[in-house]
Amino acid sequence: MNKIRLLIADTDKAYLNALIRYLISSGNHYEVSGYTDVKDFLEEGNDFQIALLGDEFLAALEINPEKKRQFGNVLHLSGNMSTENSDYVTIYKFQRMSSFIEQLHGSLDTKKLERASVSGREGQRTQIIFSPMHHELALPFSLSMAKLMGEKAQTLFIDMEGVSILPQLLERDIRRDLGDYLYHIIGKVDDGKNITDFLGFYENFYYLAPMKGISSLASVTVEQWICLLENISRSDFEQVIILLDQTVQGEDALLQAADDILLLGKPGEYYEKSMNVFAAELEAEGLAGKCRELLLPMSVSQGPGEYQMRAILNGNLGGFVRKEFMNAAGAS
Repeated sequence: MNKIRLLIADTDKAYLNALIRYLISSGNHYEVSGYTDVKDFLEEGNDFQIALLGDEFLAALEINPEKKRQFGNVLHLSGNMSTENSDYVTIYKFQRMSSFIEQLHGSLDTKKLERASVSGREGQRTQIIFSPMHHELALPFSLSMAKLMGEKAQTLFIDMEGVSILPQLLERDIRRDLGDYLYHIIGKVDDGKNITDFLGFYENFYYLAPMKGISSLASVTVEQWICLLENISRSDFEQVIILLDQTVQGEDALLQAADDILLLGKPGEYYEKSMNVFAAELEAEGLAGKCRELLLPMSVSQGPGEYQMRAILNGNLGGFVRKEFMNAAGAS
């Protein structure tokens, strides 16, 4: 059994030491790091599944939001039973340890979240686009889909690629991206309304730009992805399109949460084998019923200047998408 990586930070040194000793001796397979000094806490560079933070450390986290990315879940450790924190789940210090442990483990219970539909808003549908053989036109295809859906419904496109050329394709200077939004929502209860502060707009759809950094996407935990989906489910978007990358942790949880899965492939025996292997994996996970396979016969041209996004959306690729998905857009 893998150990639960837990960080505890509180200014009460005696309490902290006693709690750490209890957890380590309880046989529940914890790997615990403890801090009583805010500066030392901020200098900690490792990732943890849970951060259990006293008041001073929670305040420091709010001032340094980029640090939230190190934690799968942030909990408020409070000595005041009447304390209520609207942004974080609160655990009372001086309760029965059986209840304390139950709350702690409850924050790791992602199975229920993984199975939950992200369509929290009535009528909202989430579609994941994934290319097992890494089709080079997966991003332009997804953007064409978003444009088509955006003609009939309020649409959000999320780029979850590890390395993406979305800013270049759209010719946009990105101010805020997926990583910034994750910093904003992790460990908090968010109504989904503030997401527009992190979005760009192109043609007739909104987009959440990809994270910067070649390894940034791979470091996001499954708990953080589920938090993202939950917050988006409370937004006003009717259609959510996610372009998924194989570097994403908890890919199976995201696929479970989607309403529809589109597997993007290319004609040819070599590519077909890759598609078949992945489709078999999805069938084993019980996901075959919401999957559709689509062969995109086009390839990237070698000619210069032929892949401006507006030309793509209104050219052969855009026409192909429109033909394939007229019903999805509600067109006649």
